[in-house]
Amino acid sequence: MSTTELNLQKGKAGARAADFIAFVADKKTEQVLKSYVLEQAMPHTHIAIGGVNDAITLLAKLDRSPLFLLVDLNDSAMPLSDLARLAEVCEPSVQVVALGERNDVGLFRTLLQIGVRDYLVKPLTVELIKRTLNVSEGKVSQVMRLRAGKTVAFAGTRGGVGVTTIALNVARHLAENTQRRIAYVDLNLYGGAANSMLGIQTNNGLSDVLQNVHRLDPQYVERTLVAKGSRLFVLSAELDFGTPHPFEDNSLERVLRLLCENFHYVILDVCNLADSLAGEAFDHASRVYLIADRSVHSTRESIRRLRFIEDRDNNPTTSLLLNNVTSAAAGMVEPADFMAAVGRPVLYEIPYEAKAVTIAANLGEAPKDKTTDGFNQTITRIGGDLTGQHPNIERTFFQKLRLRRS
Repeated sequence: MSTTELNLQKGKAGARAADFIAFVADKKTEQVLKSYVLEQAMPHTHIAIGGVNDAITLLAKLDRSPLFLLVDLNDSAMPLSDLARLAEVCEPSVQVVALGERNDVGLFRTLLQIGVRDYLVKPLTVELIKRTLNVSEGKVSQVMRLRAGKTVAFAGTRGGVGVTTIALNVARHLAENTQRRIAYVDLNLYGGAANSMLGIQTNNGLSDVLQNVHRLDPQYVERTLVAKGSRLFVLSAELDFGTPHPFEDNSLERVLRLLCENFHYVILDVCNLADSLAGEAFDHASRVYLIADRSVHSTRESIRRLRFIEDRDNNPTTSLLLNNVTSAAAGMVEPADFMAAVGRPVLYEIPYEAKAVTIAANLGEAPKDKTTDGFNQTITRIGGDLTGQHPNIERTFFQKLRLRRS
């Protein structure tokens, strides 16, 4: 059994032996928890490999229960019965967080009904624990995020790398194939390409809501959105060039909060990283995709922009996409060299299919030509990353595998 610092000898009456106790089923999760307690400088903790039975054995020996208790239900055949036994050795004040591998809404609701404060699905991250446990206030944060949409930002290392093309097609895929309600926010206040690629006109709704952020309500925001079908809605603006920003800093936060209350995903098309809206977008994004091409300039900018995106309090999960915006030519940076220079892997490399994708964009349609299969599969994979669903991609892979073996 691997354990962090904890003196299990009984202390003074009324003193807790530990503030935080966790039993987890695997080494990777254990290491994440150790990183968390070190970052939070929590002196009295106990983290070990084990399950509910190990937690019961330990807690039965202690005079006081911990403030926080995290238990892994991975090896529990009857989790509700096991947690009922655990409750018998816990004080009513202990705040229990369950951990598992099943993204099961029914199980989550049942756990909340029996008193578990939250249920986290692996893989566990330090950021997820920080959002769950409020150490300064000594309580588990209220479960609000499950009823709120996810904010996803797309940005590029330079102009012309295909940010709007990729972001817009991901939004369209989510709306048409996963039955989610999507809000697409084009942060280029002077006229981005999203509207023309969808065949719609802007109503300057983004400028409107940013100027009136102090009197916004859900109905107000809904009226500023331009619909493209029943599940995709666009918020954009087209100010005259030279017009200064007609709103205060930090206005975007209120708009995003209202959008997340009404949409499954809020897709942010971030144009100019020097714009104050870009910083606000990254401050409130849970996921960021940075798009680069195979140029030396783009490689260098990837390093700078990754640092800019990730050097903020919310530390958004950031992935690199390598887009082949031109056909292969001598002098391009090879993908392996790109990853070595940037110091991290590329999530997906998007094949060169510029002609068919451009024609579809000019027609305000989704790419449907057979030559765009590679592009569309990448869009589907990105959508799968966000929803946690990859059925079509996996089936295609195994079909190909069987064909190779036959």
